[in-house]
Amino acid sequence: MNTRRVSFAKKFVLLIFFNVLMHSSLNAAPVNSINVQTFNPSTSDHFVLLEDAYRSDWPRNSNVYFGMNYNYVSEPFVAIDSTTQQRAFTVVNSIQTVDLMVGFKASSRFGLFFGMPLHYISEPDAPQIGLTAVNASALGDMKILGKIRISGDDALATFTLVPEIHLPTGNTQYFVSDASTYLAMRFAIERQFSNFTLLGNVGFAAASNSIYQTPFAISSIDFRKRLLFGLGGFMPINDHWGVNVEFNSENMIPFDTNINPNELYAGLRYAMTASCIGTLGASLGKIGGSAGQNYRVIAGLRFNINEEVPTQPVAPTYTPLPSPAPLPVAAPRVVMKAKQIELSTPVNFLEDSSLLTQDGKELLDEVADVMAKNSGSFKKILIDGHTNNKGKAPHNLWLSLERAKSVKHYLIGKGISPTVLEARGFGQSKPKVAYTNPKAMEINRRVEFNIVQ
Repeated sequence: MNTRRVSFAKKFVLLIFFNVLMHSSLNAAPVNSINVQTFNPSTSDHFVLLEDAYRSDWPRNSNVYFGMNYNYVSEPFVAIDSTTQQRAFTVVNSIQTVDLMVGFKASSRFGLFFGMPLHYISEPDAPQIGLTAVNASALGDMKILGKIRISGDDALATFTLVPEIHLPTGNTQYFVSDASTYLAMRFAIERQFSNFTLLGNVGFAAASNSIYQTPFAISSIDFRKRLLFGLGGFMPINDHWGVNVEFNSENMIPFDTNINPNELYAGLRYAMTASCIGTLGASLGKIGGSAGQNYRVIAGLRFNINEEVPTQPVAPTYTPLPSPAPLPVAAPRVVMKAKQIELSTPVNFLEDSSLLTQDGKELLDEVADVMAKNSGSFKKILIDGHTNNKGKAPHNLWLSLERAKSVKHYLIGKGISPTVLEARGFGQSKPKVAYTNPKAMEINRRVEFNIVQ
């Protein structure tokens, strides 16, 4: 659960319970401003609840993002007995939601995303609180989210600002909208280690109408100001599978432990292709209390669309001239050997970047062609990235791995199976020639293709 205005924790549901006893119906209080669906899916390719720092292993030329999440939440709205602090009755049995998302990655530093949830709500027959059993579908509150990366390309950690706007487009009748427009600003920091990614989020949300008041003058719950906190980790198992664990919490101002919602999530991530990623996991709510949902099950798909779209060749409309005498055939730049695919020229990238140059892409087209023609002669290709000793060693290690991944994703896009490719980064630790060589800086900055038989 992403826990926006949630749990309706003890103080919140206790007020409802008292109001029920006094008036025998929820209609006596403005409950139509309550939103009990708290899952707010992220646009990250590694995380489900938390927004990342706009750092991705996906192809760098991707600029359109699509996402779809399904989640089922059990008993998101319950009432608590004031004497035993146990659940007295259920107000909402379950909510099933399909979240649709689309995004535009304008550059490596800025992206804009839009989300729209569609709900299916199940309410029980609860005459003691004036509710009749109902199953209904409803639109939820839409969101607009931006990501602005503020750290440099060579920073060890990625720092990003994440502004967010929620619009009160949802149906208030079935507890899936609080009829409130609110603004949120998060600060995300992400650090990738050799085999682990750590993400942290802190922020503040200010709502325009997220306050619940009862007929009693002294009774009110104020959700208009919230401190946001999140912490998550992602660990890849292999080129396809990964595991992530996330914790998300919101603290209301003024602070009250009875109404501060939180959620703990654990799940799997599967990269079907370089541009298609699936997620599956579950979360527990009511951490440290009696209120809040029992559990949540989440499944999702995320897609990145590459900006390079192959075009069909256009037949010439002119009469071709006679062919000139054939020129001498140049030696191939890519040769398959027993233990390595040898290149006569290096794979080129932009300066201090994992972005391939046009020449680098053309060379990898030849590499892909050689791999396809010799697919039966190897079990796996190890794509090893190396840098020279210019710059700091931790940055060079990161850059070499990013370049190897960029090569891998390009080859996958050319039809090479991802199961036979493995990207590795060695930084400046394995120079090919000693730095007494005048061209050592250029030679040691390289990508190698080593063959596993």
